[in-house]
Amino acid sequence: MSWKERYLCRFRVSGSGSILIVALWSLFFLSGLAMAVAAYVRPQIELARRLKDRIGVYYLAQSGVKKSIMEITRNAPPKYDTLKEFLPSGKNDFTKAAMPEGEFYYTLADEERKININKASYDVLERFFETAAGLSPLQAGEIAVCIMDWREKGDQARKNGAKSGYYQTLNPAYPCKNNDFELLEEILMVKGMTPAIFNMIKNRITVYGNGAVNINTADELVLESLGIKGDLAGKIVGFRNGNDGIEGTDDDNVFLSVDNITNDLRASQNLTQDESSQLADIAASGLLCVRSDNFRGKSVGRNTRDSVRIDFVFNRDKAIKFWRQG
Repeated sequence: MSWKERYLCRFRVSGSGSILIVALWSLFFLSGLAMAVAAYVRPQIELARRLKDRIGVYYLAQSGVKKSIMEITRNAPPKYDTLKEFLPSGKNDFTKAAMPEGEFYYTLADEERKININKASYDVLERFFETAAGLSPLQAGEIAVCIMDWREKGDQARKNGAKSGYYQTLNPAYPCKNNDFELLEEILMVKGMTPAIFNMIKNRITVYGNGAVNINTADELVLESLGIKGDLAGKIVGFRNGNDGIEGTDDDNVFLSVDNITNDLRASQNLTQDESSQLADIAASGLLCVRSDNFRGKSVGRNTRDSVRIDFVFNRDKAIKFWRQG
């Protein structure tokens, strides 16, 4: 073999080895790149899947909202409202509905069963904090007057009340609103209010409506806050319960109008003269009604991987007054 042949043979062997090394490095690089791309793309795909699930359960929760509004507004406004119209059994049950994408369930209650902290008088507020929160007359009265100072214009505080002069001394400082409450949680900013007290009363207060309480839906503590004494409040609830003694069923009795509250109750309950006069006076004062116009609901959309909750308030005109998504 000549030297030229030997040289060419070595070149071919050396060239083949170099190509093999280059090929191996290329394969290694591409494998690493593929792993890096996969590591980057995988979370993005998971995020996209979760966003898709989130959007899906959000629309499921919206279905519960729309269903709630439809139940209230599909017919002409009634002359009166009762508990059985809002909840399946008159209790805090949820109505459920299954969909191909998951399920939604919702609950609904009227706001007129509650004490309106924008409208209630000092006497009503004081009684309410005594009965619903178990506060002493002194503490209940101080919170009541501070609520009135908070919602009313002017810089002059009532006795035992509080205006901006007090709130500006706090850390952090803030002014007295001098206007209506817009959210229930706003009451936590009022002097004397604590989270513990708020948790005891939050399901019995509202910022919606004209202040009249629906005698067909309010519980005994709310009725007592209006000045209806305990025995009489119990007779009202007993009348509503009907013969089966269970509120929120088809057996319920109903107060059809404010003008006939005393006569309706007297027909099935033994009323003293004092109780009849007391109820007639409260009815004439405008503190009672038999129909509700504002409604609070909670709707939850859910599938196997995620859930969304919507808290909302609307009125009979289908106007959304409050919306909180979580």
